[in-house]
Amino acid sequence: MLKKLHTPTVLVTVLFFGLFISISSGYLLYNIEGRKITREFHKEIDENVASLHKEIVVNFEALRSLAILFSDSNPPDWNHFSLEAKSILSRHNGIQALEWIPLVMHAQRGTYESKPLLNLPKFEIIARKKQGNMVRSPIKEEYFPVYFVEPYIGNELAYGFDLASNTTRYQTLISARNSGLPTATGSITLVQERGNQKGFLAFIPIYKVRGLSTEERRKKNLLGFVLGVFKIGDIYHNSIKHKVIKNIQITLLDETQPLDKKTLYKTPNQGVELNNEIIYKKSLPLLWGRQWSIAASPSKAFITNRRNVLPLAVFISFLVFTMYIALYINFISKRATAVQKVVLAQNQEINEANKKLKLLSRSDGLTGIANRRYMDEFFEHEWRLALRNQTSISFIIIDIDFFKLYNDNYGHPQGDDCLKRVAKQLQSNLHRPRDLVARYGGEEFSLILPQTTSPIEIAENCRASIEKMNIPHEFSKNAQVITVSIGICAVIPKINTSSRLLIETADKALYLAKENGRNKVEELSIGARIPSP
Repeated sequence: MLKKLHTPTVLVTVLFFGLFISISSGYLLYNIEGRKITREFHKEIDENVASLHKEIVVNFEALRSLAILFSDSNPPDWNHFSLEAKSILSRHNGIQALEWIPLVMHAQRGTYESKPLLNLPKFEIIARKKQGNMVRSPIKEEYFPVYFVEPYIGNELAYGFDLASNTTRYQTLISARNSGLPTATGSITLVQERGNQKGFLAFIPIYKVRGLSTEERRKKNLLGFVLGVFKIGDIYHNSIKHKVIKNIQITLLDETQPLDKKTLYKTPNQGVELNNEIIYKKSLPLLWGRQWSIAASPSKAFITNRRNVLPLAVFISFLVFTMYIALYINFISKRATAVQKVVLAQNQEINEANKKLKLLSRSDGLTGIANRRYMDEFFEHEWRLALRNQTSISFIIIDIDFFKLYNDNYGHPQGDDCLKRVAKQLQSNLHRPRDLVARYGGEEFSLILPQTTSPIEIAENCRASIEKMNIPHEFSKNAQVITVSIGICAVIPKINTSSRLLIETADKALYLAKENGRNKVEELSIGARIPSP
């Protein structure tokens, strides 16, 4: 009788715990699957943000390349501007237009309006009365009109538009002028916009002289602005042109003013029901004074389509084998974790060893700076980059004067010490991460300076600083201390220009420095001949 009483109790207990474990396991897998789906959703949005950020950066960098035209105090003419702008626009279809916005004082207005530009209608400074309706700008002390615009077709309404006549644009102009930094506006309706799409403008201030340290000096020396016109929707679609995003609604926000957040763009709803319980927000890095972010919500179909029958299958299976499966999974999990820790530790050791080997392969064994092999690799990379971006690259060769006499008279150990000290001093004269100093060979060193406006100034600093080290050299024929001769060549690469020609020209300049008495800096342009003695 007791056996009959206890058997159902045991069976009920086993069934209860089996059912409990089955339900718990199924529910756990259901939640894990949900977290996995959420991670996939987050990953997709993170990739979307990264693509959008890259698209904006690429377009902004294109605007910087146009600003190089204005590096001299005299702005380029319309033809030169148009040629460079067309080249940029052909590579960046996310840019609506590229423009030059000069500062025009009232006394200059008549000159601007009477001087025709080739192939363009008569220039007139105008203001917007309402969208699509332009009127002649009233008299003011200063104007910021659109003077050059490429392409003109499609942007006719912007030609001559005085940006100072609009509060949003004018505030951004003044901010860029006073700070000297590239600056973008918030969301605006473009004067040339015929639809409902929002846009924004990005300004780069151009000054008569460089290196202005105060706001007052920047105001007095302003020439104008290089301007990029962008449509927000076009920028977004260009960033995802190779991807298909379904069942997700994405909202692009401008949070530069936390108390006045603005919606820049929202993807179409596509007629799906959104899961408003899941909202993922990701901020883009700060770009030209603007803080953008993306807020995204998946649809219910996005979640449903990624769920499978595994939780139900596990529930049914675990109803009989719950304890066995739980113990087995626990065993496998612990074993996998232990193996993973071992593998990670071994990988870390291998990575550290590879880093050391890579550093050794790039360094000169004596001086510790870059060796000739790495210099060649670095130079070819920077040459291709300068060719693509049409920026300058400078190559400098430095030779220690009468070093053989130094070695012969002071000994090779003293000579090695001299090379180390010179290398260290050269390194101290470079302050930018992309500049490179390398041992070119023997007592020769080289400097590679990408996008440097004054390589001769850097070279002169190197020459003077080495002389000031006062390393005794009483056997030198032109000084009582260690000195160097330096040759320079700087160029903006062309497609038909050989990179080796830059090095050869710098070597010729070094030869000229030696011929002119050593302890000198000489610069030659590619194709220049060495003057006859």
